[in-house]
Amino acid sequence: MKTDKFGRREFIKYGLISSLFLLSGCSTSQKKLALRGIAKSFPTEFINSLSKGWEFFPIQDIELKKITYNSILQEKTDLLVLNDGWISDLPINALQEIKADDIRNNFGKQTSSFLDGLGEDYKKKLLPLAVSPWVILFRNEDSLALKNKNSWEVIFSSSLADQIVFPNSPYLLISIAQKLDLINDFSKIKSQAKSFDDRNALNWVVSGRANAAVLPLSSCVDSLIEDPRLSVLLPEEGSPLNWTVLASPSLPPESFPTDWFDLLWGSSYLSRVISKGFLPPKNLSDLRRKNINLPKKYRSIFLPEESVWNKCWSLPILSSEKKKDLALNWNNS
Repeated sequence: MKTDKFGRREFIKYGLISSLFLLSGCSTSQKKLALRGIAKSFPTEFINSLSKGWEFFPIQDIELKKITYNSILQEKTDLLVLNDGWISDLPINALQEIKADDIRNNFGKQTSSFLDGLGEDYKKKLLPLAVSPWVILFRNEDSLALKNKNSWEVIFSSSLADQIVFPNSPYLLISIAQKLDLINDFSKIKSQAKSFDDRNALNWVVSGRANAAVLPLSSCVDSLIEDPRLSVLLPEEGSPLNWTVLASPSLPPESFPTDWFDLLWGSSYLSRVISKGFLPPKNLSDLRRKNINLPKKYRSIFLPEESVWNKCWSLPILSSEKKKDLALNWNNS
């Protein structure tokens, strides 16, 4: 009898302890910090570096057609990772400052120039995570009669007439046109366009429905390496830069997890991330001193010469008035 009573008492005690552990586990999971973003817009290694206190919630690309980042922030979001093209959609007053001084003090010239173009409010509340240059992707390049093959001028080759998929961004295309001294007449670019479709640009080329596309290097690397029909050009005049940034809706200013950043661009992941078409927001000269394993054929694309990299540019945020003027110039060309 005594043994039975003792067993029953022990059973109840252990049951209570187990329940406490379960409740504690639920409480811990509820307190996990939330990172949200479109998975393909940044290196997957960034997710791999997440500490146990964080959880990643992917934003489906298709969702962005129906909702805005402002509505996404209504959900629990501690950090948001996004491309610079969406920055103007962010409710700046809903964001916290990200200090991370140790990281900011090591930014390269291109990163500083990008942040300056955002203005003081965004500059303090966004942290660049990675950058990828816009490039020209070709299919069966050798069969095309291309002229000026190292320049943006190549897009005007007769073999590419009605055969290029451009991004659906007049702002970006006008910035390229201005590099080619096309100031107010953009009809020359429009006449080469098969479509304006940055979301599906890669599929257009891989399927053979277009001969070329303008897209970020990071979005076409896998196909470039796997498909021998594809080749890529980073023009000698430089290129627009596609930035991946972090925004903090609810983290205190001093609480940014700098260990993520350090791990992503540390020795464990560095070569792998750069070979996916992303570069860190640091000086390129620092990378050249490291032994980075890259495909020899595309080394100068993945890790550009400084003479080319220094000519690359970022797109500043435009005021509503300037956006209207730009759209009017583009539509009237």
